[in-house]
Amino acid sequence: MTADFISYKKACQIFDSNLDKSKLLELEASGATAPLKKFKSGALFKKGWEMKDLPSIGREFGFLPSFESPMSIAVFTTKGGVLKTTLTYNVARMAALHGLRTVVVGLDMQGDVTNTLGHEDHEGDGSELTEELMRKINETQGLYDVFMGNALVEETLYSTELPNLFYIPETPELASLAESIGQINRREYWLTEKIINPLKEKFDLVIMDCSPNWNKLTTNALVACDTLLSPLECKINNFRNFKVFKHFLGEFLDDMRLDFKTIFIPTKFSNQKKLSKEIAQWYLENVPGCTTGGIRESVVSEEAQAMRLSLIEHAPKSNAAIEMRSLLMEVFSQFEPKKSRVTPRMDMNKSTEFPKFN
Repeated sequence: MTADFISYKKACQIFDSNLDKSKLLELEASGATAPLKKFKSGALFKKGWEMKDLPSIGREFGFLPSFESPMSIAVFTTKGGVLKTTLTYNVARMAALHGLRTVVVGLDMQGDVTNTLGHEDHEGDGSELTEELMRKINETQGLYDVFMGNALVEETLYSTELPNLFYIPETPELASLAESIGQINRREYWLTEKIINPLKEKFDLVIMDCSPNWNKLTTNALVACDTLLSPLECKINNFRNFKVFKHFLGEFLDDMRLDFKTIFIPTKFSNQKKLSKEIAQWYLENVPGCTTGGIRESVVSEEAQAMRLSLIEHAPKSNAAIEMRSLLMEVFSQFEPKKSRVTPRMDMNKSTEFPKFN
């Protein structure tokens, strides 16, 4: 199989669907899906699709639902190294593969999701002079350029090899943007009014990848989101951190009178470690909005990210990919538009007894 083509068999594995050939031929004839093409794989010829054609297949045969109206989600927790970028990238790429017009807005100054989405490719292969690379980096337009009036939102969008997956890259000026936002009126709503609402006119799904620091950009993202995705690492330090995070999130929701849905996702769990299993089970039983599935720490997941593929694309039959598929189905089924707040959706400040794990 070449890098530019996906075999019929692999596509079936990715979308977890028994593609009915007669129905497929019917859809091909109607133009609803891209036609199968022959391509050479080693000494053999196989049938499949080009990568750019997969969204048309996913739209007809995939496992994720479409949305009645555009959705915005924020991915945020106050601890780094909890597979936040892995979660963001897999949600974004699989949404795009299902035909949803998707854009990732990078808000983390470390820029992990921007690099994973392939922005390094836009800056050359490293063989150019340092001055030339720096010039390209400095010419990259981002959110700060929109704030300063030097660029329109659509001028900050970068494309990927999937025709309906775009991103706004993190740039070095994000720190200045966070500081500048604090000096304007309605500072909590700048991202909503200037970035997210315009993007919702063109995209089905807007994903904001936040920094693990609770800064002004994070506040803006939470105000702008319909749903919050928050990774919960199944390790003792994150477990202890969650009590503080839960308190501050509850206070923020009350102060801003927000009523978005919060989905907590266990990450880095291990069935071979007793403490990890106990923490994961506690999350499931005690944390409102916690998913039944999660993301395990795995080599195959790291390989997928290094290849800039979703886990399901890279190794669709692996246990990690099967779990990711179930998780995404669970998460997407819970996405819903933000509502006007009358009473709290859930009391994030409700007293919860936290066990003392040794």
